[in-house]
Amino acid sequence: MNRAQKIAWLLVITISLGAVLSCIAFTVGYFMVGMPKALAGLGFMSIAGIGGFGPLIFGKDKGNVTFDERDKQIKRRAALASFGASYLIVGAACMIPFFILGPKASISVTWLPNIFGAAATCTFFTYSVAILVQYGRGGEDGEK
Repeated sequence: MNRAQKIAWLLVITISLGAVLSCIAFTVGYFMVGMPKALAGLGFMSIAGIGGFGPLIFGKDKGNVTFDERDKQIKRRAALASFGASYLIVGAACMIPFFILGPKASISVTWLPNIFGAAATCTFFTYSVAILVQYGRGGEDGEK
């Protein structure tokens, strides 16, 4: 397993763990204290930030060739997939309020950091999954 795969696994695990714990905390908080205070349960998504330390935790690969054309192509495809996923999230975050509230309604700018955070989380998660899927595919020239 190379460095990119290790970092991708760390991101997938931390983002998934943060999402599951946030959903559980939000649901429990909703039934115990009500809606405004239940949003504090989403603070568990900060666990996903641990994945950002992946490049520091996993050092550079040792060897003569640590990066080749196949790795470059895999990272390029993963970047395109993550861009597409984040584009869909931002598009949905813009269009859903439009269709629910109507064209004359307005929303608060306090929602913008939440939209940005959701798009960023989606970007890193999709990038990591795409890397793992492509390396896991193997093939004639791929490692498995």
